[in-house]
Amino acid sequence: MNTDYDELFNLINLWASHFGNNDGRIDLTVGGDLTSFCTVDCALTAHAPLWRTKPGTERGVPIADVRKMLSNGLRWVRIDRHDMHMAVHPTSNALCLHFVVKARLKVLPINFMTVPVAFVVTTANTQEGLRIDAVHEWSAKTPEDARKILVEQCGWLTSVTFRPFLAFGAVS
Repeated sequence: MNTDYDELFNLINLWASHFGNNDGRIDLTVGGDLTSFCTVDCALTAHAPLWRTKPGTERGVPIADVRKMLSNGLRWVRIDRHDMHMAVHPTSNALCLHFVVKARLKVLPINFMTVPVAFVVTTANTQEGLRIDAVHEWSAKTPEDARKILVEQCGWLTSVTFRPFLAFGAVS
């Protein structure tokens, strides 16, 4: 049974602070050692058709590379996350956030992209403690669609449920 939600939530908050979720910026000169919250080989996988990924081409991108790509994009683009819901795995330190990403150029008041996302985080116990070992992003229009992904693609129990969640970075 998962008994240490606080440690899991702390890891998620560290992720948010290093990936621009708190202030919409990533300073690559700060927080270069991501092993304080992630394993050395942690990667983010975007599953088709999310972010224009084609079926069969999904691959994990090392999080340091993801961070670099995001730091460039966040100079011009503001990312907001809306209608957030969370499900926590009942027997392991894993969770899923479902939210709607709205992106706009910082100089324009209109969104140019609206994308519903299931953000699935898994962890591993290391000598340093619990660490995020993988992040998967799936296209999911609703929390119910995200639940189906968790059950069918990730092997979660069918009884998993989502509840509204308000805090994943200050920009959320």
